Amino acid sequence: MKTVSRQKNNTSNITMELGRIIRSRKKRKSSKAIVACLEQIAKCRQQELELPEADKDMKQSDDTIGIMKYLERKYLLRYNTVMGYTEYKRRDDDSDTWKPADKRAVNSFTFDARANGINVWDKDITRYLQSDKIPDYNPVTDYLNSVRRQWDGQDHIGMLAKTVKTNCQHWEKWFRTWLLAMVAQWTGKNKNYGNSVAPLLISGQGYNKSTFCRSLLPPCLQWGYTDNMSADNKKSLMHAMAEMLLINLDEFNQISARNQEGFLKNLIQLASVKAKRPYGKHVEELPRLASFIATTNITDSLADPTGNRRFIGIELTQPIDVPTPPNHNQLYAQVMHLLDNGECYWFDAEQTQLIMSHNRQFQAQEPAMICFNDMFESCADEHEGQWCNTAIILTRLRKRYGSAMVRTNMIGFGRMLANVPTLLRRRTGRGTLYLVKERS
Repeated sequence: MKTVSRQKNNTSNITMELGRIIRSRKKRKSSKAIVACLEQIAKCRQQELELPEADKDMKQSDDTIGIMKYLERKYLLRYNTVMGYTEYKRRDDDSDTWKPADKRAVNSFTFDARANGINVWDKDITRYLQSDKIPDYNPVTDYLNSVRRQWDGQDHIGMLAKTVKTNCQHWEKWFRTWLLAMVAQWTGKNKNYGNSVAPLLISGQGYNKSTFCRSLLPPCLQWGYTDNMSADNKKSLMHAMAEMLLINLDEFNQISARNQEGFLKNLIQLASVKAKRPYGKHVEELPRLASFIATTNITDSLADPTGNRRFIGIELTQPIDVPTPPNHNQLYAQVMHLLDNGECYWFDAEQTQLIMSHNRQFQAQEPAMICFNDMFESCADEHEGQWCNTAIILTRLRKRYGSAMVRTNMIGFGRMLANVPTLLRRRTGRGTLYLVKERS
């Protein structure tokens, strides 16, 4: 053990002397000294290689313990289980700013350690930072546990919902269920289903929609909010679902109908996503954290002709009252109390049908349906109307409206008719027939 320590000290002392010589401005005089130091370092390295195996193991053990003690003395370290990487801050830093221990940080740790006489390389520090020696930290559960069982009994969820002025009589109930579902998503309460519904706030500009969305998260979790995601960038959106807490689909009307009906409709109900973590090398199946909310300035923004149950269209009647921020600690204390006591945080079949019925007023009207409503109307009496299949109705529309119906295909038009709630229908050998009456 003494041999190892003495050998280690010799190498460290020579290395420090070499650094002093290099920093010297007397370049001509120092060149010979540099060569001499390098020869001594090489000699020490050779002697280290000739050490007995037991001494080598002791030396490696000393180096490992040395770097662990050095980092623990200089820094606070924690492994962020949400982001999937180790964070650090200096022990003499009184702020609450933690930084990711990325490649640059590892290089800095290595240089500082070697300058303090510790024989260590960057790969050694990387292994330590990525090991289970670093304590886990989950910023979301840490916050939620801090407010658990602290609720004062007031309805903070209801007070927050009332700041959104709307004529929708179900808004407060639906917002309550959605907010509980968002927190249940964070805590992994249901690993089989994701929070598959998102409020869609509809109004003109200047109604504080985005400000309201941002204010839903407490200051310590604001890192988990984003409104800068494009629904066209599928890879980034899926990655954000594993790291963010709330994704605001701002300017929802700019999302194409094809994206609404396909990718987005499927994405919003996922319970997990496949993505690569920051600094990771492999794609992993990660639990989904993020819930969705959306804003738009256009009333008829919902494009799915098969029915819209993933979004709750809420048209605002006046700007949202945002000057006074919500009491976040009490808001989430109430949420945790309700979840702990088993309150329902999902929309049942009855509520889903009610949402779909409510959303029809925000449905984007296809040209084909505009032409249909202009030419036909629903009928309850067989003697007044006629039973027609999709092909017959579409042929009549094309005959009258010509070019306006060119892009409408039979399958797509059939789906549109199937979602008209007032149309009577029956199944026959000729397909589904609809009872319609041609307008005079």
